[in-house]
Amino acid sequence: MYREGVYYLHVPIRHPITIDTANEAESIIAIDINERNITTTVLDRESSETLAQLTLDYGQVKQNRQRYYDIKRRCQEHDKHSEVHRIGNHVENFTEWTLHRLSKVIEHYVQWFPNPVVVFESLEGIRNDIDYGTYMNRRLHKLPFHEFERQVTYKAHRHGAPVEHVESEYNSQRCSMCGEKGLRNGGRFTCQNDVCALEQDHSDRNASVNAAVRWIAKTETGDDSHSSADNYRPRKTPPQVRVRRVGSGRHSTTSCGAVDVNRPTSSRSIAEQGVLHS
Repeated sequence: MYREGVYYLHVPIRHPITIDTANEAESIIAIDINERNITTTVLDRESSETLAQLTLDYGQVKQNRQRYYDIKRRCQEHDKHSEVHRIGNHVENFTEWTLHRLSKVIEHYVQWFPNPVVVFESLEGIRNDIDYGTYMNRRLHKLPFHEFERQVTYKAHRHGAPVEHVESEYNSQRCSMCGEKGLRNGGRFTCQNDVCALEQDHSDRNASVNAAVRWIAKTETGDDSHSSADNYRPRKTPPQVRVRRVGSGRHSTTSCGAVDVNRPTSSRSIAEQGVLHS
């Protein structure tokens, strides 16, 4: 490949790997994904202690895709198909770059924590089985859920880590500590159980913990229902979530008042911000 005066040689290789047995995992890396955030929680399987937690904001991907849809519609009305193609390539390249950085954060956790398993909520059939209406269907189909899962999966597998799935229903509505239903107010989750009274600063984090404990229940009993997961829930109040925007660089103010934008923070540095115990 020739680009900007430089030749690049891409050579595909095959490297044999062995995937560890998921049932023997010691660290659960659970991931909750929605339109704007990807939240990951790492739990110790034996103690249910939170080892790491981090919410990654990739909202710029959604904004760029929405803007591309609007531009595409206007350009097609004026037969400017080449412009649609050019902008589309730019949007897809940015999306691919962002998802690569997000998945690299998960890859660091796979490398750092002992005998890990990566757990996703099952989204099988969600795009085809439910009709949300034209506007919501377009939003849902634009989101790169499966591409992110694909990138995480191959990165996890190259380190021998298995990737598993659990059911997703009610994960965002059930309290991760007691299993009772709670209330979501924007990004905040509040448990309605007076004995528990968990108030989580980020509801997606609560959902990712539910995914982790449901996987433990599924492995131990063959049942990943919320009632089965009640025996494996953490008993400590979860730590405050760190929200990190991954699509932008670091901003600093110079002595003359100008804003200097450096290159984006590395995925390793982002991952380190979420580590609580190792």
